[in-house]
Amino acid sequence: MISLITRIAACGSLVAVVACASALNPLASDVRIGTNPEAAHCELTGRDGYRAEIQTPVMVTIPHAAAPVVVVCTAPGYRRTVNSLNATSSGWIWGNSALLIVTGGAAVLGLVVDEVLGSNWTYPSNAEFELDAERQRPVRVQSRDGSQDLNLRAR
Repeated sequence: MISLITRIAACGSLVAVVACASALNPLASDVRIGTNPEAAHCELTGRDGYRAEIQTPVMVTIPHAAAPVVVVCTAPGYRRTVNSLNATSSGWIWGNSALLIVTGGAAVLGLVVDEVLGSNWTYPSNAEFELDAERQRPVRVQSRDGSQDLNLRAR
């Protein structure tokens, strides 16, 4: 008869093996977000209700499960800029894939757990965004009969 301690150890080992990225890789990344010009106001939004408002430059912790994160930045005298911050594979997916092959598919639970938690992903440590200066452009409008000219400025 297998002792209780042996059963607990086997279950603990199985959980550690099937969710290795979740156990070894953090669930969020610290990302330094900067803009040119500095002191821009940015709003970050992502999956699972992730939302943050920041002023650049700043270090922010973003959960991997929020990917992709939309970054909208504004600054006085500059146009509103929209960018995307995408997570990339952290490398742990290859460990899960190898384990899946070695166990003959028994470790599929690990792949599912790590994907749901976002453990297979990571963000770049630095994200820099350029904001375009707002400048007015002349627009000349003339009526169809040519009797009236309007000189407008567009942003």
